[in-house]
Amino acid sequence: MEKVIGIDLGGTKINACLINEAGEILQRSTVVTEASKGKEAVLSNIKKAVEKLDYEDALSIGIGTPGFIDSENGIVTFAGNIEGWTGLNLKKAVEEFVDKPVFVENDANIALLAEKWIGSAKDYKDIVMITLGTGVGGAVYNEKAGLLSGSHFQGAELGHIILHPDGDYCTCGQHGCVEAYCAGTAISKNYEKITGEVLSGEEILNKISVDLAAKKVLQDYQSNLAYFLSSLRNIFDPEVIVIGGGVIHSKEIWWDGMLAKFEEVCNNTKNINVVPADFLNDAGVIGAGKIAFERMKNGK
Repeated sequence: MEKVIGIDLGGTKINACLINEAGEILQRSTVVTEASKGKEAVLSNIKKAVEKLDYEDALSIGIGTPGFIDSENGIVTFAGNIEGWTGLNLKKAVEEFVDKPVFVENDANIALLAEKWIGSAKDYKDIVMITLGTGVGGAVYNEKAGLLSGSHFQGAELGHIILHPDGDYCTCGQHGCVEAYCAGTAISKNYEKITGEVLSGEEILNKISVDLAAKKVLQDYQSNLAYFLSSLRNIFDPEVIVIGGGVIHSKEIWWDGMLAKFEEVCNNTKNINVVPADFLNDAGVIGAGKIAFERMKNGK
C-alpha cells in the first residue's frame, strides 16, 4: 500500500505522520515549532519532524499551514504568526532537503479534506466547515469546483464575516466579526464584560446551572453561532456544515441549544445537516496526507 507524509504546522508544535491510502496513521512525529525564532528555525524543525519518520517510503509530502496559500505554487502569500513566512515558497524550501514532491494548503482547508476523506463529511458533495478555537477558521468545498480559494487566496475567511456591525474589535482589524463572538475565547470575554471576573471558558460552562451570568453567556454564544450558521446556509447552500476545533470538546453543553436556535432563526433548515467533526487533533495530518495523495496523482 502506498504511503505519504502529512504535516500539520501549528503555532506551538509540528505534527508529521506517515499515512497510508486508507487514511490510517502508521507513524507519528512531533517537534516544537519555535515560531518566534523565525522562518529558518521553523524549516529546520519541519526537517527534524520528517526525518523522525520512515520518509524514504513516502511518495510525497502534504503540508497544512496557517495563512493565505497559493496552493498551485506552494507559496505562503500572507501569514502573521511566523517571521519571514509571508512570501515563502514553502514547497521549494522543503523540497530542498527532502527528495519528494511537496504540496501546500491552508490549514482550515486541510481539516475539511480530512473530514471529506474519512470523516463526518465523507458522504457529502457540498461542504462548509468551520473550526472554533482561539480563532474561527473556515473552508468551503464543492465536488465540481474543489476548494474555494478566491482570486487572492483569501476565500472562505468565514470567521471574518460581520456578525454585529460596529461590534467588538477583531484581530483582523474589523469590528463585529464572527471570530470576536464565536471563537472559544469569546466565552471568557463576554463573561468578563458582564461580571468583571476573568475565568476560562471551561470554568464558565461548568457553572451555568448555578450562575445566571454564565447562563447568559452560553445563550449568547449559542445565538451567535446560530446566526452564523444561517448566513452560511444562505450564502453557500451546502449539504452539510461541519464544526470542528477545540470548542467541540464541550459540545454536550452548547450543541443542542445552538441547533434549536438555528431552527428558530434560519428561513430554511431543510436539506442541510450540521455535524461535529470526527477529527480534531489529527485533522491536520490526515488532510495533508490527502492532498499529498491527490495532487501527486494529478501532477499538481
